[in-house]
Amino acid sequence: MGSSNVAIRKAVPEDIPSCLGIEASQGDNTFSGDDFRNSITEPNAIFLVAEQSRQVVGFILGYIVPTRRREAAIHSTMVDKQHEKKGIGSSLVLDFARLAFGQGVELVYAEVETGPDKFYEKCGFKKSAVWYSMFLKDIS
Repeated sequence: MGSSNVAIRKAVPEDIPSCLGIEASQGDNTFSGDDFRNSITEPNAIFLVAEQSRQVVGFILGYIVPTRRREAAIHSTMVDKQHEKKGIGSSLVLDFARLAFGQGVELVYAEVETGPDKFYEKCGFKKSAVWYSMFLKDIS
């Protein structure tokens, strides 16, 4: 697993336009430029990018749970549509896990929908539970 000509590194502010472009290539707009910027400086965040030929082609964003430092959660793993199925996403997940485990984390979670769950299973994740996604909007 993994792509030999891809470098995984911590994200820097100059990567933000590329990460927004990767989201757009997948028809997604979960994160804004400010979200990415805040994730670069947030001490509990793990924000990595995959770079190929000096071009950012994927990213993974998650965090070490600040109230329970033995756990980390992956929020999103995304690879540019043109670079899918080359092991880049798997490399991002494995590097995220290595980094988290290196900081004392014992469990890495990925809260995912049907579809992406197969990708995480290929990366070695095991299904643990089915959760309902609930939200509360500020109505004040």
